[in-house]
Amino acid sequence: MRATTRSWIAALLAGTVACGAAVFFLASCAPNVPDEEPALRFGALLWDGLSRTYAVYAPASPETPAPVVFLLHGGLGSAESVWESENGRSWKTLADEHGVLLVLPEGRPDPTHTDRHHWNDCRSDIDNEDAISAEDDVGYINALINRLATETAVDPARIYVTGASNGGMMTFRLAMQLGDRFAAAGAVIANLPDPSECPFQAAPLPILIMNGTADPVIPYDGGCVAGAACRRGRVRSTDDTVAFWVGVNDAQVSAEETTLPDRVAADGSTVTVFTHRGGSTGKNVILYRIDSGGHAIPGPESATASLRAASRKNRDIDAAEEIWRFFEQHARPSE
Repeated sequence: MRATTRSWIAALLAGTVACGAAVFFLASCAPNVPDEEPALRFGALLWDGLSRTYAVYAPASPETPAPVVFLLHGGLGSAESVWESENGRSWKTLADEHGVLLVLPEGRPDPTHTDRHHWNDCRSDIDNEDAISAEDDVGYINALINRLATETAVDPARIYVTGASNGGMMTFRLAMQLGDRFAAAGAVIANLPDPSECPFQAAPLPILIMNGTADPVIPYDGGCVAGAACRRGRVRSTDDTVAFWVGVNDAQVSAEETTLPDRVAADGSTVTVFTHRGGSTGKNVILYRIDSGGHAIPGPESATASLRAASRKNRDIDAAEEIWRFFEQHARPSE
């Protein structure tokens, strides 16, 4: 953990002495800190008997009331690992440009590596101590939305959620079970679980899916997650996942197909976008098919050596920019 992050946590914990249970950087009880650029700041929320960690980033000039984007880490991840990734840097740039409040919650700490975390994403056949979770993550995220609403000026009509891998599968669960709180959702390198502990029921919600056809972890055509042993469960295919949301949104089965420019030929990957118009609901389902793409979030930076060895990364698009462009088009109707 970086020293700057440790100092923020120490300051926040000190602030709780004077401020009671509220630990949130925008509250009036926020600790005194030097006048500096906005930073990622951490808080805690007691939910279902477990202290849950989350982080928040607010730009220097947030829109008022501010749109909110929840960024969900993947399995083994954390708020800080998301923030320090290329995807996190892209979202910070977008937040600064558009006045967006970013919220980075953490799943349950893994039993064997407490600095790593997993979400309870409805997979029912996991045989892995770290990946198994029975936590009420839906209730936790709902409570966190409520806290935001009481402690700062957020726009309840413009709350969005996106995540990758385990975080993308959790995005699907939130879209199904907490869809009335979100205006749109975006899941990256993720499919629906098969079998699932959760019923496949949802209200219409605009949704974007971004998957690689050569993903070795979340197979595009469905099957075992992260290896043939299936210790981390199974998923439906991307086609089946898209078809589920097309049915929920009463969208057109036939899609408008667009091939995006191959800006970086060296990455060996291209992007084709399939748009299923929302029909009676007006809520689209959009698939970004990352042809020959692996278990990597698309972005302009070169892949790390370890990622290149295991999975191909598309560099023609920036996933965060594409998802934010989609989110900007959607707001929940005024109640």
